Amino acid sequence: MQPEFTVVSPMYNVSRYLPEYFASLEAQTYGFERLEVILVDDGSTDDTAEVAEAFAARHSNVQVVRKANGGQASARNAGLPLATGTWLTFPDPDDVLDKDYFAVAHDAASSAPLPAMISGRLLMWHENDSRVEDNHALSGRFRDGDSTRNLDQHPSWIQAHVTSGFVQTSIVQDAELRFPEALRLRFEDGSFVSQYLLLMDAPVVAFRSGMKYLYRQRSDSSSTIQAGSANPRKYTDTIRYGYLPIIDALTAQGRSVPRWLQNLFLYDQFWILRASQGPSVRNHMFPEDMYAELEELLPRFLDAIDAERIRTFNVMPVAPWMREALLLVKQRHGLAPVYWGAQDKKRGLRSIHIRFRGDEPEFELRVNGKVTDPRFVTRTGLEYVGRPILSQLTLWVPDDSDIGIIVGEESRQIIDAPPTVRSAFPPAPKLVARGISPTRVGAALKRRLTRSGSMNVARRVAMADPRKARRFANAWVFIDRDVDAGDSAEDMYWWVQENHPEINAWFVVRKGTKDWKRMSARGARLVDYGSADFGALLHHAAHLASSHADRFITDAVPRKHVPTDYVFTFLQHGVIKGDISGWLNSKTLHVFVTSTQDEYDYVTGDSPFRFGTKEVRLTGLPRFDALLERAADMAPDDRDLVVVMPTWRDYLVGGMQKASNDRARVEGFSGSAYARSISGLLHDRDLADVLQRTGRRLVFMPHPNMKPYLADFDVPAHVEVRSYEDTDVREMIVRAAALVTDYSSIAFNAAYLRTPVVYFQFDQDEYQANHTERPAYFSYERDGFGPVAQSVADTVKSVSSALIGGIEETYLDRMELAFPVRDGRNRERVFRAMQEAATRRPLDERSTPARADHWESVRGKN
Repeated sequence: MQPEFTVVSPMYNVSRYLPEYFASLEAQTYGFERLEVILVDDGSTDDTAEVAEAFAARHSNVQVVRKANGGQASARNAGLPLATGTWLTFPDPDDVLDKDYFAVAHDAASSAPLPAMISGRLLMWHENDSRVEDNHALSGRFRDGDSTRNLDQHPSWIQAHVTSGFVQTSIVQDAELRFPEALRLRFEDGSFVSQYLLLMDAPVVAFRSGMKYLYRQRSDSSSTIQAGSANPRKYTDTIRYGYLPIIDALTAQGRSVPRWLQNLFLYDQFWILRASQGPSVRNHMFPEDMYAELEELLPRFLDAIDAERIRTFNVMPVAPWMREALLLVKQRHGLAPVYWGAQDKKRGLRSIHIRFRGDEPEFELRVNGKVTDPRFVTRTGLEYVGRPILSQLTLWVPDDSDIGIIVGEESRQIIDAPPTVRSAFPPAPKLVARGISPTRVGAALKRRLTRSGSMNVARRVAMADPRKARRFANAWVFIDRDVDAGDSAEDMYWWVQENHPEINAWFVVRKGTKDWKRMSARGARLVDYGSADFGALLHHAAHLASSHADRFITDAVPRKHVPTDYVFTFLQHGVIKGDISGWLNSKTLHVFVTSTQDEYDYVTGDSPFRFGTKEVRLTGLPRFDALLERAADMAPDDRDLVVVMPTWRDYLVGGMQKASNDRARVEGFSGSAYARSISGLLHDRDLADVLQRTGRRLVFMPHPNMKPYLADFDVPAHVEVRSYEDTDVREMIVRAAALVTDYSSIAFNAAYLRTPVVYFQFDQDEYQANHTERPAYFSYERDGFGPVAQSVADTVKSVSSALIGGIEETYLDRMELAFPVRDGRNRERVFRAMQEAATRRPLDERSTPARADHWESVRGKN
């Protein structure tokens, strides 16, 4: 008897996931024995095939096919000729199907008229905590339950997946339709579905919300995604072997590309543009030939896409500049409309955006009819796969004047930024739960609403309290991290207290922490982080200054519950030496502190950062002033430490938990190069001998983000292990006779005090590929403050040389070049910059270009 459904699942090294997948098949209310299951092993190197064959041995409706490794498409193709069911589906065996999955599909397949395809609902299943979320980009298609759509009539209702969809077997086999095996990294589904639906008289898809497909977000997916994101073929092959063959075939038939298919192609490209703004893409260095290929492929593909389709694309939210990027690539070069941008009411300025592709256009600006230059200009490259696809000039002009502009010899009207095109699929209600059980889902949501609701009520009460309004009026709020102080924010707080007692200054840290007790004993005015008073403090604050810009600072309280209008000053935790624009560009920073001329010039120059001379100031870190003061009181004999302070690794750090120092663990830490190399250095006998001969002690102080692994380090008795929670970091830096780090900006602190530095970089390739920092202006070999070593032996040799012979002249010269001014007035400069960010200058000054910062001008004033 012919089965109704054939299941073809490609398998590659998924042994540990198969029991859950097989259990979900066996639990089908439709009846597992009614299914035809074809499992294709694609040359797995683990016991995937053996586990599958054991499963097949228990069920007559299951067969296993073994083949050499060729990729997911080739594995699916190997199963296609064996299919005898009326309908075909291709679920991945690391995912799970809801028990009613095939029963719902059966009802859809029995409906009239018969749909061309049946589509299920993707739910995101996070295996590390069994959390299920209904937040896929296309979940909105199921917001109102079941529906059936003809894509020609509803072109926004694209169907991108065949893992969670069913197609008619006879159509596939009669047309000898196959998955394109040249596509091994992405768009295999999109290509197959597109070609399949183009065969149908009417591309009608039945969307069934009860067909729930649990898409596993694997705990090891970050490394898998990173590896795929680094492959140039992910971006070139999608166009060359995915879009273009379909476009060419339609052209040969005298057909244009249907609107739904144009939307599918654009959906795929807009995802690439969105991913290009994050670390999964930005951290990689791609070869020049990839960019040359994309320069050829992108315009060719876009020639087949209607400009209006790009302008009105509404399958998912898209930033306006991304639409403009594709439109300008389609026409090869040119200018986008000139838009008004953000307004800075405190400084009396408003921004203008000029976006272009190609050479930077000349412009002439008029303020009240007078030709002048902008107060500030920022140049930003808007990226597509690591390279600017569009450039943006941001001009800051007075907000109370008549502004005219000529761009490229043409008078241009400045228009309001285009409104965000409403998505055809508003987000479905987000399901958040631990576990898959619906009863547990309800309980989890109830707990969340109770906790957050009570805190929001307490915040609102505190905000409305007139006594607190008087107490916190125009407050200057300083915070390092929620759990500790001891960084630039604390240094700024004490300086303001001493030098400007008229300022209503407060410091924030969690009550009960070591630093709360210490600062309270010294007389600090403290507020408990996360409390109702904290919400009231931010509501009434004039300034917030922090050495950090993570979400526990920038999103400490929900803005919709605690409206704020403060100036945010990013004091910085260190010196920027790499490209971290992907992290910072999404932040609202009014003052952005920098410390070296190279750092300032890089961030404000033609770089990926969206900040310019308006926000970025060359002041030096407040912490450097405190280090100088401590160092002046330190006797040479007291500098008796060799401090090992490696930074963290993005791929070894899990998500942030309740506090900023509370991070989840990631599996496999003990076998990582990080753990092996650091442990090897700490246990090295030659290093122990050098320390004994020179009378130094070894202190190991890993980054706070590595806290979950402190217990994993088996350190010898002579090594002191210190954490940031119970140690004054500044004391360690001042007492250091030598500093060993890897890539950390802590080396700049040592350089400021002219302390020897050794860079132990045991994982250069892995760090560059997987960390949040992308290479920029700083080269460790060319600009670093000490030797770069990749082995334990070379590191120990460099430490020994530094302890016995001191700093080499080359490295001392670099320290002097980086810090030509050590005057103890960094805090004063930061204070003035904070005041400036809240000051509205007269119109003639706002119509005059501001001077860029330079250490030479600072030195001249002093």
